[in-house]
Amino acid sequence: MRFIKSLSAALLIASPAIAFDGDEQTRLEQALAAYANSLETADYKAVVDALPPGVIELLSEQAKLSPEIIRTSVTAQLVTIMQSATIESFDMDVDTMTSGTTGAGTNYAFLPTTTRIAVGDAPIQQANTLTLAVEDNNMWHLMRIELDQHYFIFRAAYPDFADVPLPEIAK
Repeated sequence: MRFIKSLSAALLIASPAIAFDGDEQTRLEQALAAYANSLETADYKAVVDALPPGVIELLSEQAKLSPEIIRTSVTAQLVTIMQSATIESFDMDVDTMTSGTTGAGTNYAFLPTTTRIAVGDAPIQQANTLTLAVEDNNMWHLMRIELDQHYFIFRAAYPDFADVPLPEIAK
């Protein structure tokens, strides 16, 4: 897989206005770099492990399955999907991220994300999405937000985000 290495450089250079302190910013930057590395090395278990635990718990309750079975199932689905795809580039734009802290004290950031994926001989597809970073139990977790429904699921798991608007996803 070939990746645009701009994420690492942007993390070192960028100083976006953020709503939380330097320790949280450093931990966020580390989580973003680890996530990008997991995608680059096809470590899909690590990609799934980065999901917010509240989302996994919600899916587990709805499906009446253990969180571990949910994680294993989502990882297997991701492996299957990615067997026929190649990520050509993946860029989380930290320069234009929107960040804040909920009324309950939960730190978050929305990062515009561009992913270019090749599948077989088909033209390369570009997906413009958001990556939602949320701090849960002093750890940053990441979730791709491509559709409004993804954010609705997230909000069901994290009700303190009821008043946090979803930034517009660039088309």
